[in-house]
Amino acid sequence: MPIWIDQLLRAKFRDVYFQVDSIEHQAGYNLVVREYPFQDLPTVFRMGQGAEEIKFSAYVIGDDYMEQRDALRAALDAPGSGDLVHPTAGTMSVFVSAKYSIKENPTAEGGMARFDLTFVRGEVRRYPRGVANTQATAKEKSLAAQIASMDAFFAAYDLSNKPGWAADRSVARVTDSVSAIWANMSKVTSGLGDFTNTAIGNYQAVRDGISTLVRQPRQLAKAISNLFALPTDLSSAAARDFAASFEGLFDMGKKVARKDFEVSVMPAVGAGLVMYGTGSSTGLGLDTPARRQLAVLNDTSDQLVESLALAGWVQAIAAADMTSYDDALALRGKVNDQATRLLLRASTQAASDTLPTSSWHDATMAMLSASLADIRDRSRDLARLTTYTPDGWMPVWLVSYKLFGTVAYADEILDMNPHITHPLLVPPGKPLRVMRHD
Repeated sequence: MPIWIDQLLRAKFRDVYFQVDSIEHQAGYNLVVREYPFQDLPTVFRMGQGAEEIKFSAYVIGDDYMEQRDALRAALDAPGSGDLVHPTAGTMSVFVSAKYSIKENPTAEGGMARFDLTFVRGEVRRYPRGVANTQATAKEKSLAAQIASMDAFFAAYDLSNKPGWAADRSVARVTDSVSAIWANMSKVTSGLGDFTNTAIGNYQAVRDGISTLVRQPRQLAKAISNLFALPTDLSSAAARDFAASFEGLFDMGKKVARKDFEVSVMPAVGAGLVMYGTGSSTGLGLDTPARRQLAVLNDTSDQLVESLALAGWVQAIAAADMTSYDDALALRGKVNDQATRLLLRASTQAASDTLPTSSWHDATMAMLSASLADIRDRSRDLARLTTYTPDGWMPVWLVSYKLFGTVAYADEILDMNPHITHPLLVPPGKPLRVMRHD
């Protein structure tokens, strides 16, 4: 992939996102110069500040570049001014100046289109403010959480001095977990060219070498983490597909059930063999040191897989667009629930004998905070919209009152529906775009 694509920055116009790499400003004052005979110096009249023009190329890239292209064209063709958010020029209200050109390349990098745009600033200049790149921060923290998860696994997973049956059961669970991971990931990694070949190779490496890797926990953790890799050129739609696959691995207890030999089952009275005594598992001698060691090994491998799945989910969502405010709320709930569940479960487990080089708890908390901040900041401009179709001619204040019980939102309804030519005459039969205030 060309290096220049990695240097593109995110911008938007009228809530339509695209990528930019540079910007050109044309600004200054309009001057009138008068020259007279026998006068060495001209007379200069300053006529006020001229129109400031902003020029740059906007890129839409990915498998869904056609949909992105059409959305950007619709935003550019809309009448009036709009808000332009540029990563280096800041936020400004602008008008689209004259015509713009579009150059398409449907084969490179999954498809792309370049818009050569010119805008005219329509307001008093507001100097740009530094804005944190929340997507990059979320990705950075998730990568740190992956490393901390591997360190925690290396510190706690040790098959030495364990009973043979317990070690065999633990290895079988890791093998089943790897199979469950690939069953999920193979659905979204197919058809992606070189990335598909790499993913298949990673799976075959850990599957064929697991009998050796279980004796080398650090190498095993690294091999499993490779199964959660993401393509470098990830479209928004593909990112959501990867996130859905990662989400399916959030609870390995349901994906890979423990064997009957690992779980104590007490039959109900009359439903099976009743042994002499109180009937408690402690009395039957099932709570043995070997079983406790097996439980620790299984919990350690489950935590590795679930932590890597959450980190991969955070990276995928950071690369995906949110469709609505409700979608953003659902994403925040998912990452918070999964991280909280992992943290609570880890808090009840005994500390490992070996101290890991990084703190899994701190890294998971940092990843959770970064992901929540990213989703929050990118959903600020997402309004929860609905529609309302008047059944007769009516004033806009009546529409506001019918929907919200107050006339306070009449101006908002007018702004969002430019087809209303007079506030007293809202036409019937045509749906109105209305922002929800519930």
